[in-house]
Amino acid sequence: MSISSSLSNAGYTSLQARSNKFPIHKLLPYQTQRTRSRTVVRSQAAPAMMEKQETAGTHPTQAAIDACFTNDISPEQVEALSLQVSGAFPTWLHGDYVRNGPGTFKGMDHLFDGYGMLVKFSFDNGKVSTQQRFVQSNAYKTFLDRGYKLKYNEFGTARPALESLPVIAAGILGIGQGFTDNATVNVFPSNADGSELLAVTESVKGTYRLDTATLATKHQEKYTDSIKGDLNTAHPKLLPSGESINIVVGFGDGYKVVKQQRESHERQEIAKIPLSQFPAPSWIHDFPITKNYVVVPETPIYFNMLAALTLGKAPYVQFDWKPETRSILHLVPLNGDTSKIRHVRAPSYFTFHYINAYGTEDGGNIHIDFGNFADPEMLNSLKLASVRSNERPVEASPITRLTVPLSGDGEATLSKLMKDDEAYTFSELPRINPHYKGQAYRYGYSVSAKLPVSYGNALSKFDMQEGTSKQWHEAGCIPVEPLMVPAPNAKSEDDGVVLSIVMGADGKSFLLCLDAGSFEELGRAHLPYGIPYGFHASFIPART
Repeated sequence: MSISSSLSNAGYTSLQARSNKFPIHKLLPYQTQRTRSRTVVRSQAAPAMMEKQETAGTHPTQAAIDACFTNDISPEQVEALSLQVSGAFPTWLHGDYVRNGPGTFKGMDHLFDGYGMLVKFSFDNGKVSTQQRFVQSNAYKTFLDRGYKLKYNEFGTARPALESLPVIAAGILGIGQGFTDNATVNVFPSNADGSELLAVTESVKGTYRLDTATLATKHQEKYTDSIKGDLNTAHPKLLPSGESINIVVGFGDGYKVVKQQRESHERQEIAKIPLSQFPAPSWIHDFPITKNYVVVPETPIYFNMLAALTLGKAPYVQFDWKPETRSILHLVPLNGDTSKIRHVRAPSYFTFHYINAYGTEDGGNIHIDFGNFADPEMLNSLKLASVRSNERPVEASPITRLTVPLSGDGEATLSKLMKDDEAYTFSELPRINPHYKGQAYRYGYSVSAKLPVSYGNALSKFDMQEGTSKQWHEAGCIPVEPLMVPAPNAKSEDDGVVLSIVMGADGKSFLLCLDAGSFEELGRAHLPYGIPYGFHASFIPART
């Protein structure tokens, strides 16, 4: 159901829907030392390793960089491999941690381009084993069949120019056949018992169902509804009811908020928001949600239509940055009452991910927390030539709060959350206790930076109430998204563990387990090889 009211709030002018379609390619990673309000947590390591790491300083070692951003194709680990554990994983941790991310960067130009590979760690009474397998997408299979040559454009890598001409023509005609289905971004359980997984990317057709036990690809998901749009976010939000919410984007069309029942192949449209910069939509990788509202964040990063079709030149991979247009936050009631949709102006900002969002106790505002980049230059910093050179300073993304009014014509405002500038210079791939999603919370976890460095080299726990943080860092290493797993019968919000795959200074990976409260290391499971840089993960409790 499309919205019928004009987008008049805060001076926003509605644009008439048009029939032109411009689908493009897809869219679519112990001992504590106290200093002021910050706690730096340092892990204990063997003396030989510690000596090697100290020589690396804050920058990752070359061995870690080579293994993280490899051109090699990672071997699959089909059978479960038992891992050596140092320290201890809690015995209550029972189930599977599964992460999605590139299994190779061969022939690729950007960090977001590698072909999807699921990595699983299984926990049983303190023991840890691992498996890893590629998602058998059409894009990956044809890449192998063609001798490591692309058939589809990826986020920042174009197929050969002459081969792209039919794809460009298809896009102009409104045919999405040129979009990649490389499901490399996120993974989560697809059914109530967690026996199956969905691996996803930002193209609608890039959703694959896999078996949790074996990581074998079952099939590509197909929707049975008639909702049009070639892209959706790779971060659907699961509601307590078991339904999920997502945003579907149509070029020359609009932003559609959709609801889907678990295990259903039919989506229901809740609302449709016209494009403010027709025909180009804003890039929406993630979106905030509260108990009552879905927030469609139209920030001023817009698709460059020609670059998106051809992967030609654009200021930021395939996007334009138009800060003069500022941001518009479209607040869509979860109950589907489109007469109550609000459109609130906000300052220009750029982010990949939102930490959390919730309504204030007095019902007057929504708070939205995220890592705030001044512009999208981070997209250029994530080109593989840049990350491999390890020369560019990391882009600042301080943790910031948007306060959005739920009445009147006021605009949203930005405010700083952390007291310690050094501790919050860079924040990305954030996670929280999943039980606090969409409601008031206190703690967040993210990849962070111990400066100087070119990209995230640490993990941080943030106290949103006190504005303080704790940091884990080990010299020479590259950690990725910290996943918070609550303890059974948890007594507090931060009662649980934080899991992160870390590339070691020696080019071999380990799974790190931190106490979510103290942020001290509990244990690590050592792999005999390196796992390339990856993105998002889920924890699937053991079935009883």
